[in-house]
Amino acid sequence: MNKRCIYCEKLSIEALVELAKISFEAQRFSQDAYYQHHDSFSALEQSAYNGCDLCQVILQCFQQTPCEAEQPLEWPQEWNEMTNASLDGFPHTMYSVAKGLDISDVKLCINTSHLYDSQGLRDVRVFDEIVVQVGTLHIETDENYGVWSFPSLVLRLSTPKDQAVYVETFRIGRFEVDPDLGSLTNHQLAKEWLTECCHHHESCLSHQMHELPSRVIDVGSSPNERSVRLFLSHGLEADYVALSHCWGGAISPLLTTESTAIFQQNIDIEVLPANFRDAITITRHLGIRYLWIDSLCIQQDSKSDWEIESKRMGLVYRNSTVTISAMVSGHSKSGILKTSQSAQSFGASTTLDVVVGNDDTFKVTVRRKNLQEENLISLDRRSALAERGWTLQEYILSPRHLLYGQEMIYWRCPQGFKSSDGLPPGNNSPHTIYEDAAQVIFSDILRHVEAVPPDIDAIFRDYSELVNAYSQRKLTYGSDKLPAFSGLAQRLHPAIGGEYLAGIWSANFRQGLLWTAEMKFCQHVNEPYRAPSWSWAVTDDLVLFEGPQYSINPRVPDNPYGEILSAKLVVEALTKPLVRSRQVVETILDPNSIGTAKFDEPAGPEDSVPMGWASLFRMKTEGGDYILSIITRPGDDADWEVDFHYFREDEYLLMLVYTEDDVAGDDETEWSQSPAFCLILRQTSDESQETYERVGFAKLQELRLRWLKTWERCVLTLV
Repeated sequence: MNKRCIYCEKLSIEALVELAKISFEAQRFSQDAYYQHHDSFSALEQSAYNGCDLCQVILQCFQQTPCEAEQPLEWPQEWNEMTNASLDGFPHTMYSVAKGLDISDVKLCINTSHLYDSQGLRDVRVFDEIVVQVGTLHIETDENYGVWSFPSLVLRLSTPKDQAVYVETFRIGRFEVDPDLGSLTNHQLAKEWLTECCHHHESCLSHQMHELPSRVIDVGSSPNERSVRLFLSHGLEADYVALSHCWGGAISPLLTTESTAIFQQNIDIEVLPANFRDAITITRHLGIRYLWIDSLCIQQDSKSDWEIESKRMGLVYRNSTVTISAMVSGHSKSGILKTSQSAQSFGASTTLDVVVGNDDTFKVTVRRKNLQEENLISLDRRSALAERGWTLQEYILSPRHLLYGQEMIYWRCPQGFKSSDGLPPGNNSPHTIYEDAAQVIFSDILRHVEAVPPDIDAIFRDYSELVNAYSQRKLTYGSDKLPAFSGLAQRLHPAIGGEYLAGIWSANFRQGLLWTAEMKFCQHVNEPYRAPSWSWAVTDDLVLFEGPQYSINPRVPDNPYGEILSAKLVVEALTKPLVRSRQVVETILDPNSIGTAKFDEPAGPEDSVPMGWASLFRMKTEGGDYILSIITRPGDDADWEVDFHYFREDEYLLMLVYTEDDVAGDDETEWSQSPAFCLILRQTSDESQETYERVGFAKLQELRLRWLKTWERCVLTLV
């Protein structure tokens, strides 16, 4: 080891932990307790040139860390100029700014990546970061830029898994991972996770075998066999693995009516796509004989077989012993068992000693942290698998998961998450776990189930969040919009009760109708038909959620969760005519506005006015009144007037769906205490009956309840 400077020589993990006991907040540099390092950044740089290996790692951390794209817009102007300057060949990096600071002393503290912002010391299980702060913690600047501190940079701490290091009760460093996801080490770890869950997790699933799916792939009992075969299960009970993956285009070979008999004899592994070959390898190392892959277990040229098997698909994943999730494999040829290059790409490393007891010394590796490092939450948000529609229900319905990323493997089961780097779940794990829905989905297979009725309101909240998550995903075929969500609906239906109506529950019907675009618009998909206008399934855009008669015509009569041929809804509701105007007015918070509207689709270029939205106004006429929708955007035009030439000819209605106020009450002067939620309807071309389609969502506020009573009660047919 190169001779270290006096500051690095005196630095110890134990001392940093003692400082954390004085002052600690997760994800933040300690304000009151830190290790004082060099008195200037220049001194740190000189020490690195003199051969101090720890100073070299810290310096390289600055030289290789780019400025965040948005920072120059926020930083003081002089900092922006520093990042643009080419100082010693490191422009646009944190190094270029640190070099130019007037006060640039170096301070260190220990921290963790597994806790949420500002959590305290009592929640820490692993210290895996050293945080480096240059300069004062707060920098006063002019009024245009506010108060800023130079951003902290982070060094990562790690140890081999078999040499875990503890200071008191705190583990020091995350575990170093084997970059080869197909290594024996990773296969053994995956099997350890599965075994532990099956036999030792009290809050997880009872280890019972279920009936195999209709067809599965028999991978054999030897890891070296070069072929597999299709197996017709005929109700046999056994452990099996399910694969969740992206097709990413055409796949070959596929199961067809013609190839079924051939596949029962033999399937050469070498002709299979890389994802399937790797899934076979993983299944064999888990000690499980059967594997389910959609394209090899459902006849792809048979509509009837697809309709039968797609109805069972939710059960296939829920009853699997474990599901392999190929998170970063964008197509079938990508492969699952990758080799990561991230460790080699993050520069030099060194070690710090930790003395345990009287004489045992352990080494902790220190290197630059990848600010874009992979973890479960990044995979949940941005991976190839997380973008596909079908895979949401595969993820939610599977009780156990082996998730394969680019850099490491992960585990998920009802008890929680694990990763091969050994970090506890928390800030690095998905935040939304749909706990109440999961209790229903797995109620008959969990070891211990609370003897209390399900919280239906909480289940509806989870369902709304699931619809929102699903709306962010993509489908190759629009006709799959409801089928790809059907497994979730099937499992939740017994607890919710009522009827399932094209994605909306009759038991929660008013709230179910009140979905709206998360962004500005949500374009309806009408050809080919797949859902009525009042269902969230009618759009491919992002949606959010803010006992009538019904008629649903499923494509398959005994599968109300699948494709829809047609649907209509007959409701009796309070309505008020609405006029949609093309007029754009520059006014904000107009005191005469009674609410806002959000149309699903633009009707003209004026609807896309930047910063514009539709405000609602009550307009009185000799024969009554109507509601006017006008596009407003920020401005100070207090004297604007309605221009009747901009009125559209289409006939619209506002239909009151839900308000917490008692519209039937007797108080003629009472004002509404809560918003009134409405659907915006447009009459269809079918003039033989009062038939309407949903075209938007509206929220009315601060109304006299007696005015709501004047709305006309109509019986409407919604399609």
